[in-house]
Amino acid sequence: MPKQGVVFDFNGTLFWDTKLQNDSWDCFLRNYGFSLNEEQKIKYIHGINAKDTFEYLFKRKMRAEEVDRLTEEKEVFYRQMCLDEGMEFAPGAEALIRFLKENNVEIAIATASAKNNVEFFIEHFGLLRYFKRDHIIFNNGRLRGKPHPDLFAKAIEAIGTKPARTTIFEDSLAGLEAAKRAGAGNIVVVNSTNASYPGFDHQQICHFDEFDRSLFLQ
Repeated sequence: MPKQGVVFDFNGTLFWDTKLQNDSWDCFLRNYGFSLNEEQKIKYIHGINAKDTFEYLFKRKMRAEEVDRLTEEKEVFYRQMCLDEGMEFAPGAEALIRFLKENNVEIAIATASAKNNVEFFIEHFGLLRYFKRDHIIFNNGRLRGKPHPDLFAKAIEAIGTKPARTTIFEDSLAGLEAAKRAGAGNIVVVNSTNASYPGFDHQQICHFDEFDRSLFLQ
């Protein structure tokens, strides 16, 4: 039987940081005279590549160097907030990851985060204990962001599984659409903010222990 794989989104999924993301975006936006309501943040920020977010905010095409500069400007706020608040895996996530490793299930991360943040997460979560570096797929400026399937498709390719034999864990609306477009055989909604997910009838979990691990013992 073809091997199974799992791809995790990171922000809001393995790391429940939505409030920190919102707060750091608010700090950044105030510096430029912008403000976004919760609905706009869901639509234009969460799970979205920075280039798409900034082009929405500034209403023009952005050069790569501008995106990099603005991204880092925002992420300085975010990373300091992470350090101030403390950083830990989502409830039950680390135990599930260990279970998957012990049962030879290939695992990857597919995140819209840029390289500097990914390196920050690798350091503070010790991600390389669990994930091969080339199985951590991130926004490198060359892949289309969610809801396009590129990040998930790249992660599935990296772990060498078929989409139909791959489970994707995701929290954002854009990410769920991306998982669907990537052809994932199983999509699990990680509801870390008591949100609603209109149009998506996938299993929802609020703790990774709620996920039925027997799926990977078949």
